[in-house]
Amino acid sequence: MFKNLNVRALGHKATFEETVKLASEYGFAGVDTDLDYAKEHGVAAVKSLLAGHKLKLGGFSLSVKWREGDSDRDFAESLGNFTTECKIAAELGVTRCNTYVWPASNTLSYHEHFKRFVTRMKPVAQILNAYGQSLGLEFIGPRTMRASQKHGFIHTMDGMRAAAAAIGTGNVGFLLDCWHWYTAQSTVSDIEQLDAKEVIYVHINDAPKGVGVNDQVDNKRELPVTGVIDLKGFFGALRKIGYEGPLTVEPFNQPLRDMKLDAAVKAASVALDAALKL
Repeated sequence: MFKNLNVRALGHKATFEETVKLASEYGFAGVDTDLDYAKEHGVAAVKSLLAGHKLKLGGFSLSVKWREGDSDRDFAESLGNFTTECKIAAELGVTRCNTYVWPASNTLSYHEHFKRFVTRMKPVAQILNAYGQSLGLEFIGPRTMRASQKHGFIHTMDGMRAAAAAIGTGNVGFLLDCWHWYTAQSTVSDIEQLDAKEVIYVHINDAPKGVGVNDQVDNKRELPVTGVIDLKGFFGALRKIGYEGPLTVEPFNQPLRDMKLDAAVKAASVALDAALKL
């Protein structure tokens, strides 16, 4: 596992060059891929910048228009640009793509949603497979995210693992966020039952104290310092199965957003270091 920086996950903005410099200064081993920067400056320039700061790349985000509000035409047309991005990512040596999956719908029943989801994810996963890449899917755990919606959808580890099996391409697994793992009331043994290749990417954060697990609100998280989430068990399980990928801090925390960028990056680095020592 390696410390990976994504400043947007901290609620901030920065250029790719600024992100690389901050990651190097504050003890990160990697940064996420900026494909727009690679398209503008070229793969060689990206590799040179990273080598100069002794960093590697973590993952890249799924750009395909696959969600409920996207038309079949928009979905089909977006696959072309995505194929180009996968080619660039492959040239950079990046093998991890990821996205989140909304856990509810007011219009689609679970069965309809599942069928649509699998139908759209399969060609996405096939494109990634052709470039030796994997797709990490993030389930959204909090009950509060589903409570106001008519139909629930995938929001647990078992549900997402079943979806990956239904997609059936062999390169689909988890973007495993410890917040969603906690709010879905998953266990350490749930992680230990996975194969390392099923965990594509990992988000790290913590929950506020004094709030019950069923009442946690998704955009009110903490840096990994409160001790509410069993991070010792979480990291222990990832080590046990042999996960070697990125660890990215994603706290959705207003005080962190209010900090200056370098202070926020430093705070995230210090908190992650401490959590890894638990």
